[in-house]
Amino acid sequence: QIKPPMQAGESGRSTLSTYLPSQGGTRGSPYSEGGALYAMGLIHANHFDQETKAYLLEQLHNAQATEVLQHGACLGIGLLCMATADERIYDELTQTLYTDTAVAGEAAAYAIGLVMVGSASEKAISELLAYAHDTQHEKIIRACALALAMMMFRKEEEAEGLISQMLLDKDAILRYGGCFAIAMAYVGTSQNAAIRKLLHISVSDVSDDVRRAAVMALGFVMCNVPEQLPGVVKLLSESYNPHVRYAAAMALGIACAGTGLLEAHNLLQPLMSDSSDFVRQGAIIAMGLLYMQTSPGKTERVKEFRDKLQKVIGDKHEDVMTRFGAILAHGIMDAGGRNSCASLFSKSGVLRRGAAIGFCLFTQMWYWFPLIHMFSLTLTPTALIGLTDKLKIPKNFSVKSGAKPSLFAYPEPLQPPKKEETAKAATAVLS
Repeated sequence: QIKPPMQAGESGRSTLSTYLPSQGGTRGSPYSEGGALYAMGLIHANHFDQETKAYLLEQLHNAQATEVLQHGACLGIGLLCMATADERIYDELTQTLYTDTAVAGEAAAYAIGLVMVGSASEKAISELLAYAHDTQHEKIIRACALALAMMMFRKEEEAEGLISQMLLDKDAILRYGGCFAIAMAYVGTSQNAAIRKLLHISVSDVSDDVRRAAVMALGFVMCNVPEQLPGVVKLLSESYNPHVRYAAAMALGIACAGTGLLEAHNLLQPLMSDSSDFVRQGAIIAMGLLYMQTSPGKTERVKEFRDKLQKVIGDKHEDVMTRFGAILAHGIMDAGGRNSCASLFSKSGVLRRGAAIGFCLFTQMWYWFPLIHMFSLTLTPTALIGLTDKLKIPKNFSVKSGAKPSLFAYPEPLQPPKKEETAKAATAVLS
């Protein structure tokens, strides 16, 4: 289950205390410790505080021997100092990047991207571009390419120079980053030139990865008009290339999250029984996004989809990737105890920076599973919170809603029937 960020600070550290690296003494598994540092970052994303920053920096210095810990500390720092464009942090992270170890370097580059979101800092751009051309590690090149994309967040025309430079690069991974740079620079603008460029790349590039990125980028650029996206990606979702079909599904999931759009459903439905395992995975995840917080009272399609998920998760013969997608989709639909929804826009219609970056990194799960957790950045709470004129929470507060209760009903819990079924199956075997 994906949890919303907690009240940052003490509670975060006390919850993670069993996993965080202990001072001196015995070391636990570097994976759980690195994971805890990354979790610190997720808890504090958008809640910057000096104490945690000092703590994570200290952990980064102590972790020089273990790549996994460096990885966790870098991602933690990146999330904590997101969009602060803090020079000192930038220098710390470039040091880790220049050690040229694949796992730590990758995290350092992502973290640089997070810290410099939307800064378009020329120094950072030239350093990362140069390093992406120098290093031999694909992981690092890809992370640098995405960091460059994040730096161009909402820069629109200003980003054109870098975008065209990346799109003309002979290295497919930098072209891949170029597609995400368009996605980040023009996110939610539906700018025609950007859409045209992405559609062109999606049918003309020689690399599957780049084509996939181009189609996914459409989801970001057009997230402000989700009802128009199905028309744009309809033909792409019928492409002969499975990568393009996967991307069309993900683009629909990103742009139409929580809308339950019928047109999007109609495009995703056939992809859920695609011949390619990862296309099925993408379609199922996108369906999960599409039906976030949609109760069966609103549309029957949700119930059918939930049944399909149960079937896929329980089916031993189903492909691992598809089951993985189904488990993820299940978590996404019920994210934050079903009290939050992924949304690129805030209630007042302002583009949420965290959500755009969260989705951008979430789609990188194709290469690196731990980035799935970036999904929590996209969530926005959907609870109704009452306040008095002094901005205190009132004691006895009630709201009369004119909607049918079934619109807000939680899906029925699943436990009892399972036991009966297993019992029956067991007796059948015995006879």
